[in-house]
Amino acid sequence: MFLLRVVVFLILVSLVVILAYPLLIIFNLANGGDGFGLCSDLITCEIPFLEGPRILVILIITFFFLVAVLRAIMKYLNSINKEQTIL
Repeated sequence: MFLLRVVVFLILVSLVVILAYPLLIIFNLANGGDGFGLCSDLITCEIPFLEGPRILVILIITFFFLVAVLRAIMKYLNSINKEQTIL
């Protein structure tokens, strides 16, 4: 039971990180970074045309997968809690 709650917490943290990842890339580029490997040199940077949509699709698929896993775990926890009641 405790392990499932830890997994739920980790999934929720992962969802927040997935939502914040594009902002972190932009923040890194604005501070002179390489956008976490997206662009090695900002002046001569050539990002492929499909790189942005590819990252977006990966983040969306991962987000919905984690939401589905979270929903399944929460339904399982609710079924466990209903069986352990006195009534």
